[in-house]
Amino acid sequence: MFSKERIAIKFRKFIFYMAFHLLFWEVIFIMYLLLTPERNLFFDNNPDAWSISPEIFTAIISVCLSLIYTTIDFVFSYRLMRLFPIRFTLSFKILIYAITGMALVIIVGRRPFSFAAINSVDAFIKQLPQLTSVEVRFLIYYYFICFINNFFIESVKAIGKGNFRHWFFGLLNKPTEEERIFMFVDLRSSTTYAEQLGHKRFSHLVQDVFNDLAIVDNYGGDIYQYLGDGAIVSWTLKRGLKNNNFARAYHACAKMLEKRKRYYNRKYGIEPKFKAGAHVGKVMVLQVGQLKRDISYNGDILNTAARIESKCNELKQGFLISGTLYNMMENDGMFRFKNMGEMQLRGKKKAIEIWGVNPKPPAKK
Repeated sequence: MFSKERIAIKFRKFIFYMAFHLLFWEVIFIMYLLLTPERNLFFDNNPDAWSISPEIFTAIISVCLSLIYTTIDFVFSYRLMRLFPIRFTLSFKILIYAITGMALVIIVGRRPFSFAAINSVDAFIKQLPQLTSVEVRFLIYYYFICFINNFFIESVKAIGKGNFRHWFFGLLNKPTEEERIFMFVDLRSSTTYAEQLGHKRFSHLVQDVFNDLAIVDNYGGDIYQYLGDGAIVSWTLKRGLKNNNFARAYHACAKMLEKRKRYYNRKYGIEPKFKAGAHVGKVMVLQVGQLKRDISYNGDILNTAARIESKCNELKQGFLISGTLYNMMENDGMFRFKNMGEMQLRGKKKAIEIWGVNPKPPAKK
């Protein structure tokens, strides 16, 4: 099922990965031109055959490779790849690297190649170029860079776009203070679902639900952590409060699950729903770990947000926020607020004001 929200997620993802691949491959080919004696990328034997400069040609090749690898990232999504064994994924990537590498040798080296002449395997093998030492060095360089590219892509997916820059440049070795909004999102009745579905099907359910949770990216949210069947979503103060993005994000997720309930009913026999709690305040953000590094937010704000979320079942609300966060929201007329009063949260000495947040029903025509 397609919706505007899902199309927006796909579009933003496509633009991000396309830009990443384009910048990556352009830098890689420029480095090859500068660091190797093959200034013209195999053009030395006949430099006048094409009137295009190596710089422009490498830019064209970078665009082509960016389209290829971005398309592969989209076609072979996590939902599709979990149907295949890991060895299939690895073999497929190695095959793609081999095909694109040989195609580059044929195209960049201006080797003759005719698809019309391919009428058998032997005919195809005869058309493959006899590699020179220059081309072998280029292929080794290309294969190595392909694995580096895959490493960066998987690192971005594992760490998150919001944290990748901080992690890569080591900007958080020294703890810094930030004011952020945190939202704890949890799957309702997860214990019942786990018992009903079994651990294997329940893990697939969690994967599907978290894929739908990616909608928070449309509202400037960063997924900080996944916690079993729940997640922590974070916003900077500016991005979270703009147009009440943090509240819009939760209700967009809830609406997405509602629209896809036929899919979940057909596949799992259930209709999953989220519950969430949000709070705002100052935290310390830092990089932790020696053997395994991670981005960590430390502060009482996260504990408070978790305690607020734990009140959802008791108060029969899907989304609860603190009074502090309520007072900072814009009055855009999109939400209905219900004051739950001051409540004593577990592990907290002072009571905290809690508000329920629900979207306003559409006006009747």
